[in-house]
Amino acid sequence: MVEHYKQFIGQYVDQAPSPLSNWLHGKILDITENGISLEFEVRKEMTNPVNLLHGGMMAAIIDDVIGMTLFVTGVKSFYASINLHIDFVSNVRCGEKIVAQSQLIRKGKRVILASCSLFGPNQNLLAKATSNLIMTEGSDYTHTL
Repeated sequence: MVEHYKQFIGQYVDQAPSPLSNWLHGKILDITENGISLEFEVRKEMTNPVNLLHGGMMAAIIDDVIGMTLFVTGVKSFYASINLHIDFVSNVRCGEKIVAQSQLIRKGKRVILASCSLFGPNQNLLAKATSNLIMTEGSDYTHTL
């Protein structure tokens, strides 16, 4: 699966099964056996009243990138988030670009532990998160970016 999806490096996500993924419109930077990296431009509709990236948007990006990580690394079933723990460290303004880097930490029979970090300009850490996800019954799906 990883080798198949490597052909999409450098392209924007706009054909994913998730409408949110398409709306976020991330650019795929790298895909490995254990993770994925995407770049996002902070658009006006992603900001809070003081023109900074909204914390809820950070959470959405993190959760979405972790989900993408599962299917590009070959996970066949749909996994739902059990939890999402985020430490918010810094922020960026509208128009700036951020990078999300994910990693699969542990893959059990039914539960997967994954992490994702967001970085701003100059590799400045914006947020770091972990998530446990559980396999849902009867939820095999086909996917494309």
